[in-house]
Amino acid sequence: MKDLQWFPPIPEPRAAFVPQVTLGLIMAAAMGGLLLARGHVAMAVVVWAVALALALGLLVPVLRVQILRAARGLGQVAGRISTLIFLWPFYFVVLGAIRAGLWLARVDLLDMRLDPDQPSYWQAAAPERKRARHYEQLFTVERARAKSHFLAWVIGFAAFAIILAGSSELVLRSMGFGDPVLYRVDPRIGYYPAPNQNVHRYGGDIHINAFGMRSRDVALNKPAGTYRILMLGDSTLYAGSYIDQGGMYATLLEKWLNENARLLPHSPQRVEVLCIGVNGWGPQHELAYVRAFGIFHADLVMVMGPPTDAYRARTGIAQMPFFVEGHRPHWAWREFWEHLLWDWNLRLTGAHGDYLSDPQAAKVLSDGIAAWMDIATLAQAQGARVDFELLPHEEEARNGKADGLTQRVLDGLLPELAKKRIPESYPLNFIGKNLGVLNFYHDGVHLDTAGHKLYALYLRDRVLDVANGQ
Repeated sequence: MKDLQWFPPIPEPRAAFVPQVTLGLIMAAAMGGLLLARGHVAMAVVVWAVALALALGLLVPVLRVQILRAARGLGQVAGRISTLIFLWPFYFVVLGAIRAGLWLARVDLLDMRLDPDQPSYWQAAAPERKRARHYEQLFTVERARAKSHFLAWVIGFAAFAIILAGSSELVLRSMGFGDPVLYRVDPRIGYYPAPNQNVHRYGGDIHINAFGMRSRDVALNKPAGTYRILMLGDSTLYAGSYIDQGGMYATLLEKWLNENARLLPHSPQRVEVLCIGVNGWGPQHELAYVRAFGIFHADLVMVMGPPTDAYRARTGIAQMPFFVEGHRPHWAWREFWEHLLWDWNLRLTGAHGDYLSDPQAAKVLSDGIAAWMDIATLAQAQGARVDFELLPHEEEARNGKADGLTQRVLDGLLPELAKKRIPESYPLNFIGKNLGVLNFYHDGVHLDTAGHKLYALYLRDRVLDVANGQ
């Protein structure tokens, strides 16, 4: 039997393979590009490398042997590892326990071993020379080639598609796809995260409380002996799904302020930091939220985020696809393609254009600054202090000055804040001197883990100064 040709040789690639290979490369390139755009550099490189290796293996015969040899080696290593992890414990523990139990109970399922006088079911086999011709007929290459390949191709393609879909679904789910943060569409506010969610996504845990905040659960009324801070902002405050809830600068700020609570006015027993930061929000969204929910009896209201948020009108979410509550995607692939099509449509429509070239930019900016000032007026009327913490982009911090778009916002906003004696901060120097030491930014706008820690330390000192009127 060992001398027989059990499997037919792999046929040489034909020109008919070229369209399938091209389509596969295009899909792999698109998937890798999406992974890269979402910050998964290692995963994108793996997808591109695997796709390129498969394409070269099909189209270049010289490389096929080496690729197959490498794949065979990886398969053997993976098989041995999986055997050690899964099969050996199962064999020794499960099957061993079953065999021991049968032996102790004197149970012989085939009635062949316990009674030596009973005849065996095993019969002598025919000689090898008589069996050889039957083996040849069963596994002959010519017979397989004589049949039509259409049904085999359809079955093989269907099996490959099922395996690919199942494995990719598992990979995408391990990255967080298929379990997105759901949003509530609100005619007053526009949108915000749907209340009461717990999601693990892109490596970070996300908890949304009953008020749509990415914060721990809080009561509407402030408990006695509590100093409460309400933070309003965009995705830089939300921190992104790649930042764990405990690594957000709002969470860290609450922790460190509680360690220094005696330095706040009236030496409160505890400090609460409420964080309502939402992707794509601007001043109009923040003002509408405050009008709908109030300021939660906060002692300090802080407006957070880049100054360019002032150019955002109260529209739907603009930078990413989102799913409304009650419509969670059942498959990770569905969300993946939503992201892919969304990015494609943004580039196709030019939605990432320059704000300054928009003829409505001046009107949107004026309305945005007015909305921020309305938030300040509303908070001050309820006895809260107000502080504006304006976050520079990485390029601005590196250059040590605001760019033209940001400067336009500052020119309109800072005089209005000065009229109301509202403190503000735009820490170009603080961030600039830390850029070379730590990876402060994740993507040039949003902070990375180290950036959240350093910014939380900076905000701790800022809060102590503002709260005490310094």
